[in-house]
Amino acid sequence: MKKKTSDNIVWDEEQREYIARLLPYASEPTGPIIKVPNVDAFKQKGVKKVSKQFQTELEELKGKIKDFVRTASDTQKVYTAKFKFEPLVGETYFLYKGEKEDYLSLIAPDQWKKKFLGAYRLNSEYKWEHIEW
Repeated sequence: MKKKTSDNIVWDEEQREYIARLLPYASEPTGPIIKVPNVDAFKQKGVKKVSKQFQTELEELKGKIKDFVRTASDTQKVYTAKFKFEPLVGETYFLYKGEKEDYLSLIAPDQWKKKFLGAYRLNSEYKWEHIEW
C-alpha cells in the first residue's frame, strides 16, 4: 500500500520528486488565491460591438441591394426599349414613351414634345444608369 502524502505536497510519481516550485500557480494553502476573472462584462461588450458592426454591414448590404435593383431595373427598361443605333459608352440617351413600346433617342426632351421617361447613360459594364435631367 502506498504511503499517503498530505494534500499540499506536490509530488510527481514519474519523476519521483517534489515539483511545487515548477508549477505556474501556488500549491501551498497559504499561497495567493486564484481568482477566475469575470468574463460576463467582456462578453457583453463583445456582443454589443459585434452587433453594432453587423447592423452597419446589414445597412450597407441593404443599400447595395437597392442600388443593384435600381440598376437592373433601369438596364432592363432601356434594353427592352426600341432603338436603331448602337449606343456609345459614356454618352447620355433619352427614353420616351411610344404608342406601342418605349424607345431610346439621341434627342433631348426640350427639343420636342414627346412623353419623356428619363435620361440614361451607358457605363463601361454596359449597364444603364439613370441620370437626372
